[in-house]
Amino acid sequence: MIRLLRAKSKTGVHNTHFWIIIGLFVVLTYVYYGVLGSFHDIYVIIFFYPLIYTAIIYRLRGVIISGVVLLGIILPQTLILAHDPLSLMRTLLFALFAYLVASLGATLMNYLEHHLEAYKEILSLNEELSGYIVRLRKTQQQLIHAARLSSIGQLSAAVAHELNNPLAGILVYTKLMKEKLGRETIDKEKLLNNLDKIESAIEYCNGIIRGLLDFARQSEPLLRPVTVGRAIDKAMSLVGHQAKMKMIEVARDEAPSLSLVVADFNQLVQVFVNLVVNAVQAMKEGGKLTIGVTQDEDWVRVNFRDTGCGIPPENMDKIFTPFFTTKDEVKGVGLGLAISYGIVERHGGRIDVQSEVGTGSTFTVLLPAYQGEEQPQLTDDLIITSH
Repeated sequence: MIRLLRAKSKTGVHNTHFWIIIGLFVVLTYVYYGVLGSFHDIYVIIFFYPLIYTAIIYRLRGVIISGVVLLGIILPQTLILAHDPLSLMRTLLFALFAYLVASLGATLMNYLEHHLEAYKEILSLNEELSGYIVRLRKTQQQLIHAARLSSIGQLSAAVAHELNNPLAGILVYTKLMKEKLGRETIDKEKLLNNLDKIESAIEYCNGIIRGLLDFARQSEPLLRPVTVGRAIDKAMSLVGHQAKMKMIEVARDEAPSLSLVVADFNQLVQVFVNLVVNAVQAMKEGGKLTIGVTQDEDWVRVNFRDTGCGIPPENMDKIFTPFFTTKDEVKGVGLGLAISYGIVERHGGRIDVQSEVGTGSTFTVLLPAYQGEEQPQLTDDLIITSH
């Protein structure tokens, strides 16, 4: 018993609990053997204390050893004093009962200890996870900051690239004009031609700057109930001629066009204009542009489906990036979709894109459906577009 309990003890013979249990057994044995008569069986109950104590400290192994010790203590005295088999049976049943209770206590302590350890481990993991979350947030902020710096760098490079060509042209034509003005004879026609080219280049630069201002302004929309069909009508009145010039058929789904959305009429028309122009430019050899409107309880969807060249998969995540364009000819500076996305986002909506190379693309504008009773806006505002 001493070897096993000592092995179980964390600090060997110097363990306080070990010596308390030994002391309890010694004292209780002395008391038990000093009592005779009818109180003898009652004093057996006092051995519950060391058994329970052992169960708490040393668990099942300690209970087994203590149970054997208990039988070794009470059995000889019982055999001497027992006058009938019933007394012996009663003592043995008590020893069995005490052993079962102590075993149950040891099992319960093991259960509680395991759960306590699991709880502590969970707390430790939770603290560790909290630390990871804090570090992850810091990393995320650093990545966002880096992404912003990268975007600023890309935007600056794109602006510099876009402005470099017209500025270089202005410089060349200015030098040519200086040379011609220094001659005795001046060819006014060539000078005027050079001035026209300089003016065209300046207008191009002005368009870039104006588009940048529109993109950076991020003005808050004046939200009102707006009829989607009227916004489409207004957009087509502004740029519909471009589709006719390229022999592009425009089909419209008129039935749901009476749907109301909460929007700024002017900005909504600007979005539709940009999407129509984008679709027209994608159909160089003609084709068909289908404008459809669908609605559910919460959202109105305006679809612009073209039969153009489509968007390659590697460009799908770039189409809303400022200055990104795949057009060979000069059609703008690649700000139309970026501005449109910003407008729709400020309206609480989004723009979804589906495209297949060689088949065409579908741009879907999702806007919150109007739920109130106020009448839709009936006046048109000044429309300023940036492609």
